[in-house]
Amino acid sequence: MINEGRKECRAMISFVVSEQAIDSFKNEWGLEEDQYVRIYAKYVGGGSDAFTIGINASATPVDPALVQSIGGFHFFVEKTDAWILEDELLQIDCNEDGIFSSKISY
Repeated sequence: MINEGRKECRAMISFVVSEQAIDSFKNEWGLEEDQYVRIYAKYVGGGSDAFTIGINASATPVDPALVQSIGGFHFFVEKTDAWILEDELLQIDCNEDGIFSSKISY
C-alpha cells in the first residue's frame, strides 16, 4: 500500500483530577483501585453547547485515544470522544455538590 503523503493530525488531549475528586471516586462512588473511568462526550440538548463531559465508572476501554493513571484509577477517552477535548485541558474536581468538570482552552 502506498502512503499518499497523508499526515496524521494529533490534537492535544489532557486532563487533571484533584485529590478531592479522587477521594470522592473512592468514598462516594465506591470505586476500587485500578478501575477504569471513562471521560466521554455526553449529548445534553440542541444549541451551540449541545454536548458536555460525561464520566462513566463502569466502562472498559475499547479503542482509547488516551489512558492516564491518576490516584490509582485509569482515566480514559475513546477515540470517538476525543474531539470534545481537543486542545483543551479538562479539570475534574469535587465540591459539596459532587464531581464536576471544567475545560480550559489552550
